[in-house]
Amino acid sequence: MSTPLSFRSWTAAPRRVAGITGLVIVTAMSICAAQAADSRQQPYDAVQPNVVVIMADDLGYADVGFQGCQDIRTPNIDQLASSGARFTQGYVTGCMCGPSRAGFLTGRIQSSFGYYVNASRPLDPAQGFPADIKTIAHRMQEQGYVTGGVGKWHMGTANHQRPNAMGYSDWYGFYGGGLMYYPLHHPSYDGRYRTKTKPWSMRDMHHTLPMLHNGKPVDWDQYLTRELTDGGIRFIEKNREQPFFLFVSYNAPHEYLEAPAETIEKYPPESMTKVPGVPAENRSVYAAMVDEMDQGIGRILQTLDRLELRDNTVVWFLSDHGGMKRTSDNRPLRGAKGNAYEGGLRVPFVVRWPNRIQPGTVLDHPVTSLDIGATSLSLAGADVDKLALHGRDISEYITGKTSDAPHQELYWHVGKGRKDLSGVLREGDYKMLVTRGRAELYDLRTDPTESHDLAKAQPQRAKRMLAKWKSWNESNEPPLWNPNQQSRNQYQYADYEWLRGTPHYQPD
Repeated sequence: MSTPLSFRSWTAAPRRVAGITGLVIVTAMSICAAQAADSRQQPYDAVQPNVVVIMADDLGYADVGFQGCQDIRTPNIDQLASSGARFTQGYVTGCMCGPSRAGFLTGRIQSSFGYYVNASRPLDPAQGFPADIKTIAHRMQEQGYVTGGVGKWHMGTANHQRPNAMGYSDWYGFYGGGLMYYPLHHPSYDGRYRTKTKPWSMRDMHHTLPMLHNGKPVDWDQYLTRELTDGGIRFIEKNREQPFFLFVSYNAPHEYLEAPAETIEKYPPESMTKVPGVPAENRSVYAAMVDEMDQGIGRILQTLDRLELRDNTVVWFLSDHGGMKRTSDNRPLRGAKGNAYEGGLRVPFVVRWPNRIQPGTVLDHPVTSLDIGATSLSLAGADVDKLALHGRDISEYITGKTSDAPHQELYWHVGKGRKDLSGVLREGDYKMLVTRGRAELYDLRTDPTESHDLAKAQPQRAKRMLAKWKSWNESNEPPLWNPNQQSRNQYQYADYEWLRGTPHYQPD
């Protein structure tokens, strides 16, 4: 058994050197032995650490400074990485927003409960979380934590799917898969989103739902990223006296491309890095959106410092998947959002835990967003072995207590349902990518850009890994809803009270 990071100190107490009977000595030894056993079960300090998870949306692998970005300034994210640990092979569970977030939020591979695609119709009660699912937030509440979230939800809008029904004591944000970056009455929209004269597109449907605090509409009047940062800071200030779990779910830098003019001016198109397929004008606004998110992260970190919470707070940062082809830089990785090459699944991924993680640590073994939930619960005092999670407690890995790889294998399903044979098996350095039953094979140690398909050169390995992936896929569940179902228009309206005053409200 590995050595615990910190023990309760018995040796610090003054020792008595005389007048101790044998019975007392035996009793003291028994107490120490029992305490040592308890310490092995609880290897970290008895005080439960706060946990803050900051998730970007559509952020490119190479679009932060600590990953080598030259054209976008991210000093706060970079400082978070330099003061903690960064993962060179940090993965998420899906290459699209909804499935990836469903995996992170539950700590389980989302195909294991039938969540394969984005909820395209936000007001369709069939799309989103099932009623019987349990989230990491639920489990953190069971450990005595107050749980909060700000920003993007995207897990459904029915009563049983909303954040407050899914383990979050406090949620400030929006239920859809995105939101306009300014209130709908903003002059730049020219009233475009205040009324609805024809069926809206799926993206407009998501982006025009109201901002809510615990299910009640709120007014807001500033850039969205700043508003969400304010919400996160309020939660921290309110709950500073008790252990908390906070999910900061930024919308940035997800399209639509919008940012304050003064921030865009910092990134003239001619100064932007030339990324194949990315127009310079897109890159300019996208850079401003990343910049605004970085500023918000800086304010959250400053709040932890100001309230003297820094040392007892674990902070994670990652993206929900790879960046989009028309805005982001995922190089040197192949692919982008929407596919299962490394550029769609491997993301910027860091963790800071002062006095536990050595600043500047670089961790090269593969980890996954599922590990965040398992590690957080372990640090909170839960027995994660009993929770049927798919992540691992990597607390000893991130603190240097072990150099062993947390995972020998990692599985993904990226198709529209169990019968769509599309996914990934990562086994050691080898990655097998399945697309509708066809296998590609790459050695990521020598070929991280996935340039050389080894399936023909190593047919036995490819065949064995494909069979293993198919066997694993048999345990996945059928899709929760039919992703090919049409009739989107019938879900343009609903009679939820929180929709009152919006173009989507229609009394039953």
